[in-house]
Parts: sequence; C-alpha cells; structure tokens
Amino acid sequence: METKFVEKELPEYRVPTRVPMIGADIYGTRFEKLEAIRKKQGYDCFLIYADREHCANMLWLTGFDPRFEEALWVQGLSRTPALIVGNECYAFALDQIKLDARVLLYQQFSLQDQPRSTSNDLLTLLAKTGLAHGMRVGMIGWKSMRECDAPFWIVAAVQEVTGSVPENVTGLVTDPPDGLRLQLEPEMILFCEYAACISSDAVKAWVLNMHEGVSERDSARHLHSYGLELSVHPMVNFGARIPSGLKSPRNAVARRGEYAQCAFGVIGALTCRAGRLADRRTPDADGYLELVENYLQVVRSWYAALEVGAIAGGVVHAAVSAKNAGWEFALNPGHLLHLDEWVASPFAVDSKVPLRSGYAIQQDIIPVPTDSPAVANIEDGLILADKDLQQRLQRLDPLFFVRCMARRDFMRFLGYRVSEEVLPLSNIAGIFFPFLLEPKVVVSFR
Repeated sequence: METKFVEKELPEYRVPTRVPMIGADIYGTRFEKLEAIRKKQGYDCFLIYADREHCANMLWLTGFDPRFEEALWVQGLSRTPALIVGNECYAFALDQIKLDARVLLYQQFSLQDQPRSTSNDLLTLLAKTGLAHGMRVGMIGWKSMRECDAPFWIVAAVQEVTGSVPENVTGLVTDPPDGLRLQLEPEMILFCEYAACISSDAVKAWVLNMHEGVSERDSARHLHSYGLELSVHPMVNFGARIPSGLKSPRNAVARRGEYAQCAFGVIGALTCRAGRLADRRTPDADGYLELVENYLQVVRSWYAALEVGAIAGGVVHAAVSAKNAGWEFALNPGHLLHLDEWVASPFAVDSKVPLRSGYAIQQDIIPVPTDSPAVANIEDGLILADKDLQQRLQRLDPLFFVRCMARRDFMRFLGYRVSEEVLPLSNIAGIFFPFLLEPKVVVSFR
C-alpha cells in the first residue's frame, strides 16, 4: 500500500456543547463491584489515596477529586464509607461526592500554614472509621506494584493502627484485562468522546493556524479546554531538534525546515500531532519524508489489527512487521486511557491480553529515529465496541454514533483498514499533516 501526500477537505462535526454527566447509579454500581472484589479477596478494608495528580481512581469511584490537597477513601469497615479530606476540600467533597459517605476533616492534608487546630490526628481518624489491629488492608494508589505508592506517613499510620503494612491492590482497578476501570460504561464513553472533541479540535486549530514566526506561547492560545480538567500539562515544542515532547510552551518560534509538536490532554482524552515546519516546496531534510511514509504504514497496520478479542501482542506484532530499521518505538505502541491519560498498557510484544469491548485505547506510537532529529507523531483515542455495546450507545445518543461512523468512514476514505468494532473519538482520527506550513495536505494510502 503506497503512501501519498494529497490535499483533502477536512471533515467537520457537530460536537457536543454540554458535558455528559455520570449518574449516581453508575457510581453506586462501581462501588458495589469494588466491594465484591474486596470481599472475594479477603480484605477487611480498601483505602484509596488521591492527590491532585493522582486522582483518577478516587474520581472514578466517588465523583470527587481533591483540589490542592490529598485525600483518603476508606471502605469496608461499616455500611457507610468515609472520605478523609483537608480544609479546602471539605465543603467541595460534600457537594461533589456521588456516594453516601462520611466526610472527615484531617487538616494535615491542607496546604502548608493553613489552620491545623480543629481536626484529630490521622491515627484517631482511621480508628474512627473502624480500622483496628489485625485487619488486612488493601491500598489503591496509582501504580500497580509490590510496594504501596501512597506517601510513607499515610502507610505508616495504617501500619501503626493495624500492625501490618497495607498491600498494594491498585491492579484490581487498573491492570489488564480485568481491572474495574478498563471497560467503560456507555455513559463514560460519551464523556470520553466529549473530551476527545475538545482535545482534537484544539490540536486541529493549532495545526491550521501554524505559520512561520509564531511562538510556542502564541500558538498555544488555540488549546481551549472549555474548563475541563487537564489530564496532562499542555505541550508545545518548536526546534531543529525536539529531544522530548514534554516541554510546555515558551518563547521558541516556528522556523521553516525545523519541527513542531503539540499534545493536549483533558480528562478522558489526549490528542497529539508532530511534524516538519515545511510545505511541499521545502527541500526534504533529515530523512523526514522516509520516516513519515514508514511511520504511517505502521500506524495503518496497527489499526488494521485492532478488534474486539484481538490479542494485544498480535497488534504489536502487526505494527513491528511494518516498521523499517530507521526508527524505534519510544514506548508501548498504544495504551489504555480513562480519566487519566495512561491507565495501563497491554501492548507489549509478548502480551497475551485480549482486547475487550469497552476498552478506551490511545493510538500512541511515538517514533524515535535511530540517526536523525526528524520528528513525527499522531495520537488519537478510540473505543472498542462489540455489537451489543454499539447498540447501547446508539440508543443512549444517536448523534454520538453518527459522529463515530463518520470519523471511521473518513479514515477508510484515507485508506485505513478499520474494523466495524473501532469507534474513533478524535475529530482528526487518522489525519496526519506531513507539512505543518501546508495543512491542507494529509497522508493517504493508495
């Protein structure tokens, strides 16, 4: 399949103008599922630790995410779970939480030098929730690993009360294939599509308004979130060499022949594009066009292998088989996403994980040339959905389904092979701009 650079009129979509909300009944179902696992695994209590950066597990379960402070969720010790928060989150938690719970004040969770005189210490608060000596406690942080990844002083307090270190059970929520957060409810899928519309339209605007001399700072004005929380910091990078795309926008300017990269993530979605600041008249350099042609063939092969029931390692094999020796993968070729940009990734060469209906997947193949500063990247989110899930989504929001079908049709128009079970969420799904100074030109396969 040959790669072509062609002019195409980009599709436009009527995107959602209201934030899809998750009902209290869904939070209740999530809670009951977590409780069932706790009991089956033989734990007396589950704790969930959260802070501003690591809040996805708590937000998924309760509808509450801490602002400025840490928070600790305690469930299993009584009919009513407890949420321990600091000064500024106390009223916020009472307003936001979607489960019946006691909200307890622990002022050490508050920012430095705020009042500390009216709350009990953590040992006393944990005892008030029912925690006691000899209990087996599972801790959900944000990484599935042997050690607990909550702060030491919280782990130490639990150990002092119970007599043993809590066990890290984060994987029960985030590990493929069965982690509770990995198969999204239809309502959560609608939220992720809303987020993807925001992130993809922002990056599209960044591309369409690119011109020589613009600064990273000024180009970033197109990255509108409409107030939706960010899942990552905004990233804009210009230069002859971009060793990492993680930097946020500063003062570098767009120069013809150099490279540019933009990634914008809100909770539920992330979109990224990177390429050369050039048009078709600009002489090729650094082997850029060769990289783009092979890189997009790899992306096409990745999509072609994606379907419900596919083994993640097989998808990786399809991508690897299409890749030449001129570059390597920076990270896993794809991962799962949710409220956090990266939940986990089953995409490894030896992975036996089956891809399931309801998975939200990020096409995230980052090429690193072996001997060139050339930069290219395309990242978009999608949902894997079997016929049953598609019918549920169509009943819930027919316009959502129309948009997904239109995005998939445009990908096929460009020459991608895309399964009926792939629902693209990004408004620029599969669209790569090889010449950032001539954005009407995109990559197609013929």
